[in-house]
Amino acid sequence: MSEAIVSRRPAGASRRRGEQRRLRLSPAEEPTVVRRRRPGRGLATHIDAEPRPVAPPVFHPLGYRSVVAGWPLDVRERWGRRANEWEDLGLSWRDAETQAFVEVWNELRPRGGPVG
Repeated sequence: MSEAIVSRRPAGASRRRGEQRRLRLSPAEEPTVVRRRRPGRGLATHIDAEPRPVAPPVFHPLGYRSVVAGWPLDVRERWGRRANEWEDLGLSWRDAETQAFVEVWNELRPRGGPVG
């Protein structure tokens, strides 16, 4: 029979998890840690406090470009010109393209034109 080799931890090694070794900095370079206390359960919070501003949701660009690619050249040109108009009015280029797409799409749908 073969003997199983068991690796052993060196004496004094810690078994605690969650501890990471890191490069030691000099005391002057050591960042200061600020700890804040969390309110305990059951403690009254300020009802009159202003709510924190919520970040707007992130919307990923729609796949409208593949639809636009299937449109005839005159319709694509109308879409591009409308997007440029929206951008000149202050919209970002993504928002301008999306708004122009919705407008041109809604014009084409009732006519039964090339939608996608």
